[in-house]
Amino acid sequence: MHIDKRWLLLLALAGIAAAAAAAASKSGRRPRRNARVVEDNAAIRSWENEGGHPMPIPSASALP
Repeated sequence: MHIDKRWLLLLALAGIAAAAAAAASKSGRRPRRNARVVEDNAAIRSWENEGGHPMPIPSASALP
């Protein structure tokens, strides 16, 4: 099968662009997720400091 050099260059550029897009999408996801986790943890701490507490775990004796 004969591949023209222009097609080979186009395929190489498309591959590089796809790899760059995948790397860019992964790099932006982690900081946003970490920021959300930190924000959630701060909200939980402030809620617990106001006198709140997590839901109690039902004991095994309460089950039928």
